[in-house]
Amino acid sequence: MITVSNLSMSFGQGRRHVQVLQDIDFHLASGEFVSIIGRSGSGKSTFLDVLMGLIQPTQGTVERADRASMSYVFQKPALLPWRNVLRNVYLPLQVHGVRRADRLKAGMDALRKVGLGYAAHLFPFQLSGGMAQRVAIARALVENPDILLMDEPFSALDPILRENMNFNLLSLWQRTQKTVLFVTHSIEEALILSDRILILENGTFVQRFDVTLERPRTYESFQDPRFGELYRHIRNALPLQPNLPRAAPDEASAS
Repeated sequence: MITVSNLSMSFGQGRRHVQVLQDIDFHLASGEFVSIIGRSGSGKSTFLDVLMGLIQPTQGTVERADRASMSYVFQKPALLPWRNVLRNVYLPLQVHGVRRADRLKAGMDALRKVGLGYAAHLFPFQLSGGMAQRVAIARALVENPDILLMDEPFSALDPILRENMNFNLLSLWQRTQKTVLFVTHSIEEALILSDRILILENGTFVQRFDVTLERPRTYESFQDPRFGELYRHIRNALPLQPNLPRAAPDEASAS
């Protein structure tokens, strides 16, 4: 559904030149759920921006299946404060000229998918951070896209709600078989959601892990021995964040 060839992305020139992505080859098949994990600054968000067409790569190509539509869930909700929740959600349909009755129905359907049908009349200032992010997810779903790009969409949620949203997303994916590319810092989240997991380091994919957990996945999947084994392999493969202060010898012994 998406094929990336020899992709590189850099910003600036001369001494200010920064290479963010480098020589990436990547394929996302129809109906696949792929997660990208990497430390901060590894290029994850930039990669999604390039796929979405928000920025143009310095080198390489991005090919998308004919007529395949995409939606993007950003790290921050970016809701319009003067529009209520429902009007924020159906905004993409309004921009594309969908008639009012149809966009109202689609907007309410999308809100119910994220458990916020009751909040349609509220305004962004009345929402918690987690609620606002779920509104952003509903907005991405309202056009029923073929491909969903998600950049740490649940990072602002509390742990219990985040886990619930993971399973809500799983349920949605299992019903629709949408193609999803998901960025996260959470190994557990990537494992419970994904078909495969890629580690991005210094702007290129350095490791791939196929997730062999059976579907449909449930809370019991966390207890599967393969879950723990895959977690350990991925954790050991993740590079450490550089320049972190190390504990002094007396501090280490005290702990």
